[in-house]
Amino acid sequence: MIAGLLLASGASRRFGSNKLVAPLDGRPIVRWSAEALAGAVDDTWVVVPARSAEVRNALHGLPVRWVENPVSHEGMATSIRAGIAALPAEVDAVVITLGDQPLLDREVICMVVSAWHADGGRPRAVVTSYADGRGHPTLFSAALFPALMELEGDRGARELLASLGEGVAVVEVPSARPADVDTPDELTSLRRADETGG
Repeated sequence: MIAGLLLASGASRRFGSNKLVAPLDGRPIVRWSAEALAGAVDDTWVVVPARSAEVRNALHGLPVRWVENPVSHEGMATSIRAGIAALPAEVDAVVITLGDQPLLDREVICMVVSAWHADGGRPRAVVTSYADGRGHPTLFSAALFPALMELEGDRGARELLASLGEGVAVVEVPSARPADVDTPDELTSLRRADETGG
């Protein structure tokens, strides 16, 4: 079983309000991200802060499971730990994505999952390398769940991935990394790109 883990518990400090529910082409940002992930994995967990009615409403009707992270203000690692702790024992690997990347391509997520299956599940992780550098999604095999539970701070799993050496498979994607929406200006830029088809 391949699980999806959508991190949606950030504070949106630079945005000024909850960026995840801001609209992009008629849909909340987080719904774009959740739909892409849910369409590529067997089951999807969404990590949210303790008070998360807006995000829950934005994902109404989607087949997702909820994980509350009451200490989300302490950094991304707390959301990863909360999500991993919620996964059932039958999960073989997890794909982690971010709630503020609405243009993440579902096909890229499928490519990451396929890369793991193609090598018999032997890679301990699968990362995505875009034309302008590493990005999401990232897949971690269940063997790495204990290490993910030890993460701290706001840097995610970069150091863990760097320590794996040849245990990491790489999916090459010729396009640029999907943009994060951290500020209203960045959302405006995405809206303009959508309107012009670019």
